[in-house]
Amino acid sequence: MFKFSVVPFDPKRPMKTVVVFAHEKARLLPEAQAVDRLHKGALAKASKNSRFQGAAGEIFTVTGLSGGDGRALICGLGKWKEMKENDWRMRGLDIGKKIDELGLAEATICLGSQTGEVPPGDAAQALLEGLHLALYRFDRFKTDQKPHQEAKFRRVVLAVDSASVSPVKRALSGFHGLMAGSDLTRELVNLPPNIALPQYMVGEAAKLAGLGIRVDVLDEKRLKKLGMNLILAVGAGATKTQQPRLIVMKYQGAGKNKPFRAIVGKGVMFDTGGYNLKPTGSMETMKCDMAGAGAVMGLMKALALRKSRVNVIGVCGCAVNMVSDKAYLPSAILKSYKGLTVEIGNTDAEGRLVLADAIAYVIQKEKPKELIDLATLTGACMVALGGQYAGLFSTDDGLAEALLASGKRTGERLWRMPVDDAYAAKPLLADVNNDGKRFGGASTGAVFLKKFAGKTPWAHLDIAGVALSEKIPEPFLPVKGATGFGVRLLVDYLENR
Repeated sequence: MFKFSVVPFDPKRPMKTVVVFAHEKARLLPEAQAVDRLHKGALAKASKNSRFQGAAGEIFTVTGLSGGDGRALICGLGKWKEMKENDWRMRGLDIGKKIDELGLAEATICLGSQTGEVPPGDAAQALLEGLHLALYRFDRFKTDQKPHQEAKFRRVVLAVDSASVSPVKRALSGFHGLMAGSDLTRELVNLPPNIALPQYMVGEAAKLAGLGIRVDVLDEKRLKKLGMNLILAVGAGATKTQQPRLIVMKYQGAGKNKPFRAIVGKGVMFDTGGYNLKPTGSMETMKCDMAGAGAVMGLMKALALRKSRVNVIGVCGCAVNMVSDKAYLPSAILKSYKGLTVEIGNTDAEGRLVLADAIAYVIQKEKPKELIDLATLTGACMVALGGQYAGLFSTDDGLAEALLASGKRTGERLWRMPVDDAYAAKPLLADVNNDGKRFGGASTGAVFLKKFAGKTPWAHLDIAGVALSEKIPEPFLPVKGATGFGVRLLVDYLENR
């Protein structure tokens, strides 16, 4: 992770690589004009003799500054006075991609005070988030990296006007904690399924205990004793070393007298589909079927590092859905922790089973004020929303509206979808059926989960289309591999709620 500093803007400050901004018709913003004057109009002249128009996302490079080795990147903002917070995040992504392409080690970004409708602190936070998201790499298993291929960026200097230095520093005080949580989620989702197993997640939770988070792990013996037969069934086909775990993490940053909110993540570490086996083309990305649990793990780390004044219970339901002589079968009937009997219409609709037991358990044991779950639950949601939005289903309008607002601020956008009981799969011999539908399948999954949330205010985030860019490639998702979706969204939601 790069280091950053915030300084007053001064065009005479030594800057080997400087990033400045332009808007429509390649018009330079004031700080860019000051840098341009220092270099005798080199920026304006070079951009004028190019196709650069200052459109949002354009990056134009000017070389040969400061005696020959200096460089300026002119980033286009388009209609900059109309820019929202997420627009600054997207420009940070653009800058980060260009910095990585050029193999730069450091840069000075001249943000100044010209941030449109967005306060400088919020613009700075969003800009650096985008920069970090673009520069993240997962090279852990690459053994033949050449020096020129390795990540090099180490430091960014953010130059703002003098009056904005203190507000921007305050806004960025929790930046590294937020990004550390996002990075943890991305790493967990990027890991191959022979490594990222339920016990691996237990190890990651143990590391969080060192940050002041209380961790309780329910192994298969405790799960069986409690009657959590749904999560046990999903993991029944796995080997002894891959058996299910329910990881419960408590972060108490708001004091003993404040209620807890619960965040539950689906952690199907790999999903073959069980006996409803996935076909080739649908199974290769199933290492990401634990992205909900990965987001919960990253969220808890971010909250602890930021010392957020919130009380949160994070729950990861982890299992591996395999085929074996012990695996559960279509048409089996299982009794859930809540007591409802579940008819298995499809062994590939396993995520809702894992979540059902986890949701019912945390509600019964902890009685949270509200509960949010995250899951790569349905391909139907991915078909409906692509990689631009996650599906939001909720029984509480206030909760839903607050989540939508956080999604808009953080760029992890949500689209509210129906959770009408008319979408429910019809059981034949039990209380409920876990089967999905070709049409309205995302709502079918949500309706199933709603039965286990009961009267607790509840929201379900179907992140199937936004968790991994290999499933929905660019331009729909702005980063490669795991996106870390959910961490920034939920930090914003919880801290503002």
